[in-house]
Amino acid sequence: MRDLKRMHERFIRDGSSVRLGNLASNLLRLNKWILMRHNDEAIVDLMREIAWLMEWSGDVASVELADMQREICRWRRSWPIEQTRHILALRASRMSNRILEWSGLL
Repeated sequence: MRDLKRMHERFIRDGSSVRLGNLASNLLRLNKWILMRHNDEAIVDLMREIAWLMEWSGDVASVELADMQREICRWRRSWPIEQTRHILALRASRMSNRILEWSGLL
């Protein structure tokens, strides 16, 4: 995983719409990596990064975003579970779409 301090500094430089767009993009990347059977360790690192981005989105935080963050953390702790790969891929895609709605970038 990348340096958290640098990642945080870079993330908060952007406005809330762009931050949400970046978060949605990472969730879509998670979806694609799972479907492509990308390295499980890289998937876990990406889930960790997504959870941090959700944490740093405090100015647009909502109960729904906090629920998403908890869900990603639960998936990360139990990954990989072969039988549920497609479920997490679907959830990541849906979270991405929901966050894009909030961002106003659509």
